[in-house]
Amino acid sequence: MTVVNWIRTDARFGRENQIPNAYCKTIPVWDGIVRIILNEQLTDSFHTVETNPMTESEKLEKLVEERTQALVKENEALKASEERYHKMISEVQDYAIILLDKHGIIQNWNKGAERIKQYKESEVVGRPFHIFYLPQDRNIGLPEKLIREAQETGRASHEGWRLRKDQTRFWGSITITALHDNNNNIIGYSKVTRDLTERKLAEDKLKNIADELRHRNEELLESEERYHRMIDEIQDYAIILLSRDGTIENWNSGAQHIKGYRANEILGKNFRIFYPPEDVQSQLPERLLDEAVKTGRAIHEGWRVRKNGARFWGSIVITSLHDKRGEVIGFSKVTRDLTEKKIVEDRLKEYTHELELKNRDLEQFAYIASHDLQEPLRKIQTFSEIIQLRLQNDPSVAVYLDKINLSAQRMSDLIKSVMNYSRVSNSEREKTTDVNLNTILDNVLADFELLIQGKNARIESEELPIVKGIPLQMNQLFGNLIGNALKFTQQEPVIRITSRVVTGEEIIHKSHTLTAAQYYEISFADNGIGFEPEYADKIFEMFQRLHARHIFSGTGIGLALCKKIMENHGGYITAQSEPGQGATFYIYFPY
Repeated sequence: MTVVNWIRTDARFGRENQIPNAYCKTIPVWDGIVRIILNEQLTDSFHTVETNPMTESEKLEKLVEERTQALVKENEALKASEERYHKMISEVQDYAIILLDKHGIIQNWNKGAERIKQYKESEVVGRPFHIFYLPQDRNIGLPEKLIREAQETGRASHEGWRLRKDQTRFWGSITITALHDNNNNIIGYSKVTRDLTERKLAEDKLKNIADELRHRNEELLESEERYHRMIDEIQDYAIILLSRDGTIENWNSGAQHIKGYRANEILGKNFRIFYPPEDVQSQLPERLLDEAVKTGRAIHEGWRVRKNGARFWGSIVITSLHDKRGEVIGFSKVTRDLTEKKIVEDRLKEYTHELELKNRDLEQFAYIASHDLQEPLRKIQTFSEIIQLRLQNDPSVAVYLDKINLSAQRMSDLIKSVMNYSRVSNSEREKTTDVNLNTILDNVLADFELLIQGKNARIESEELPIVKGIPLQMNQLFGNLIGNALKFTQQEPVIRITSRVVTGEEIIHKSHTLTAAQYYEISFADNGIGFEPEYADKIFEMFQRLHARHIFSGTGIGLALCKKIMENHGGYITAQSEPGQGATFYIYFPY
């Protein structure tokens, strides 16, 4: 700062102007020439300056004046800043921002406080801030605890129910902050409150929903646990869960009891493991799943396989399981072991079939008793009467006696045949053993040795199998079939015996009583007189003859006996023939 008595404008740069005793800031340009700063602005003119030095008093006076002006400006700036701050606090709507003294008395109030708490400033300033707290919170000293916490730690935060002026509640989130002077002494507190009622209600609603869902889930889990425990503890039913492709996903005690597998041995495997090879080959498991998909469930009964390879008769129900969209997501499969029931039913069928056969045999025997067995007796009676009448005629008596003997012999043969048939019918529970049919054939051919030589017969045979049977009955069976082939012919007999293994579907004229998957087929083919095809079943009935006794002898029981023997062994006998083309008899033993 330069103090000048006067300022004269340099004539070289324009008109002259004198400013006496002026205080000016100057910027030197060159010797004696300066530019003047007036009102904080640099002037455009150039001046010559003549100065006088300031006294100490003038300097002090000037310094006081300058500092006074600076303080005035700072006070004005502070006042403007405080006004902006108060206006900002006052205009805030979403937060209640209030000032408390160090005892918790309300000192000021903003619009947010009025909106949230409903008090006007004139109604609340000067009152303690605990008026916003519920009675139970005041009783436990919650407001005072919050003040102490802010005093000790600098701030206190809390959420809870607060009271409006109309005594309605709102959920307030508050922060109390301690205010300090320059000496770090607490002079009061700021308290900021936000109304989070909507958030609280939403949270409570969500919490209630969550609690309800948790409660329902617990009930569902408990129910599911009871269900699983119930399913797991069931012993009489195998109840398992299958995936969409039939993979086993769970296992109960009943399944282990019936099928023999433990859970860790079977989970993850396909349920076709329980089916016999023939059912797997025919794709029965896949067909059952397809049926369950199309109709909702599939029901089936049949033989199933346990872990140890043993079979049991299972009754199964497969039910399709769906998601919310109705898509099949898997299956439940319930299996019951009905093996004992199946055995009982099969026995009942066998007994029923046996009774039917025995009734038929009784009917035939009644016919025999009233006709065939009576006929020889009638002849004996007739010829006896003739002998009595012609007792004096010796030659004729001898002829009649011969006829009586023949009739008596035929009656004896009939009785023996009936006895043999009766023995076979009552031997079904005899113990079976392994029977080598080659040995049986050798024994029968030895019995027929003289007849074979006498007729110049030729017998050709393949290697025959070993079957489960009753040796005596096997001898009777082969004896009747070879005997008939030797008898019913008008030329030198040729008999061919062959053997092979066939399936149940390959059996000729198959009977419904045959249930095994495979059989041994033994055929006896001859070059005899044959018979009409329509008699293929009739020839196996008792006393059914296709030829008169004077042409071919016999009792009419032999083939009926063969049929009974095959039935005793779970097998079957049938025949094929054409007149004059010979006949082929087929016998089938379970493989």
